[in-house]
Amino acid sequence: MAVILTAVLIYVGCILFVRLRNQATFPLGRQLTDFSTFMVPFNIPAYLLSRVPRSARLPLSTFPEVQILEDNWEAIRDEALALYGQGHISVKDDLPASSFYKDNRWKSFYLKIYDNEIPSAYELAPKTRALIDQVPGMNIALFAVLMPGKRLNQHHDPFAYTVRYSLGLSTPNSPDCGLTINGEDYTWKDGESIIFDETYLHSAYNNTDIPRIILMTDVDRPMRLRFVQRLYYWFGRFFNSLFAIDNLDASYTGIGNRLGKGVLAYKNSLKRIKRWNRPAYVVGKWFVILAVLALIARAIL
Repeated sequence: MAVILTAVLIYVGCILFVRLRNQATFPLGRQLTDFSTFMVPFNIPAYLLSRVPRSARLPLSTFPEVQILEDNWEAIRDEALALYGQGHISVKDDLPASSFYKDNRWKSFYLKIYDNEIPSAYELAPKTRALIDQVPGMNIALFAVLMPGKRLNQHHDPFAYTVRYSLGLSTPNSPDCGLTINGEDYTWKDGESIIFDETYLHSAYNNTDIPRIILMTDVDRPMRLRFVQRLYYWFGRFFNSLFAIDNLDASYTGIGNRLGKGVLAYKNSLKRIKRWNRPAYVVGKWFVILAVLALIARAIL
């Protein structure tokens, strides 16, 4: 009983943490089962040991190493536009971002995923890749396109051991195309950038008729304890290796993507049930959650 009570208290504490930390939040019903709730214990050390502000947006001065990208943004833009024109920035099959690609609303070209080999990045975007390699702690980078009239719904990214640095390359330069981070809007402009904590609730929108092309990257969050920094790094390296892909060679794909086909099939079946009968979907979802929790409790006891 003590184990169950402890688990319940941790769960409630996680919900309170997310809702008190974020100025903008999901409805409580969704927060109960959103993965941002369950990721709190994993992310707490990153928040507590952070050497940079824990606010939703961070000043560029906290990461002076990205200045080399700022200074060369036009060269980066030119490579991105060439890739977009050739159709190489496209819909991908990487599981963690699968929902973003729905309805062709989001397209990408991966430049770096830790130390996973991406031959097409070196071949087709050599200048950008060379610049990225000069930024310490920048272990994930991609060109990302949000298509005209599309949006990415509100979401929390899972991990706090990185922060998101994004640079506008070819954008509508309009208030109708931007980000909403923790309830505050940011407008994309060519050559301008933003750093933010992606574990805050955020969304993206492009209410124009022009594609929005940016360089999107994750940079390691500087921490006060080196061994914790290294533990998070090794986790990120391992996790992302499971979902590694190449932009041109479809046969090169991580084991997580291959095994994840079943997960996607399960999620799609849930969506069909939700469209058919929402009450049945809610009851079924909670039945599965409670059944899993009961099995865990039984195993512990």
